[in-house]
Amino acid sequence: MQIDEPRFLGNRIVGETVLTDAEGKDFRMGELLGKPVILLLSYYGCDGTCPTMNSELAKVLDKVTRFELGKDYRVLTVSFDKRDTPATAREFLAKAAGVPEKMKSGWRHAVVKTGAVEQFAGEVGYRFFWSDAARAFLHPNVLVFLTPEGRVARYIYGTRMDAKTVELAITDADWERISNSTAVFDMLTGACFSYNYAEGKYQLNYSLLAGVGSLLLGLTLMALGAWMYRRKMARKSQGI
Repeated sequence: MQIDEPRFLGNRIVGETVLTDAEGKDFRMGELLGKPVILLLSYYGCDGTCPTMNSELAKVLDKVTRFELGKDYRVLTVSFDKRDTPATAREFLAKAAGVPEKMKSGWRHAVVKTGAVEQFAGEVGYRFFWSDAARAFLHPNVLVFLTPEGRVARYIYGTRMDAKTVELAITDADWERISNSTAVFDMLTGACFSYNYAEGKYQLNYSLLAGVGSLLLGLTLMALGAWMYRRKMARKSQGI
């Protein structure tokens, strides 16, 4: 079930995939794009990790201050269980998901209308299977961050979910827009932090900071040398 991240990072999902939300409204995946999307794959008959992932994400997003849900990014929970329907999505949202009312305008719970669940999940490298012994699906608990163009930008696993990590992942996903705007703070944040795949978290980009520090030191020494040279020449011209 482990996601082959190097293989799927940058992969583009199919925007024409039709989904149906908890209200019974059909929409294309492409309609959610144009902004970063946090995709969470769950199944609505789950009484364990799926409700927990949804409720924990809601708690984390409540602490995200740099970006506004619905305005700057969107969230989409999709079931990978073919038996799920808009009705089960609605029941899950009402009783188990733990999504507050204020977030529902930017967060949709849906099912894949065409039934091509494996294809949809496979586009982001997500694999799952039914266990007769456990009477449940076995699957990874992961957030998939999509760019406004629908490409996979980052995976964040449930055990490493916190507000700062989510903010940095949204910055990663929205880098093209940020780099073409005046959001200098977000540009610096995106450059100064890099994702550590081994530990599954963001950390300071030490090599970049060391390079910038070396560059600034070199420029400072050059400026100091030029200033001392000009001062020496000025004193020489005055006969001192």
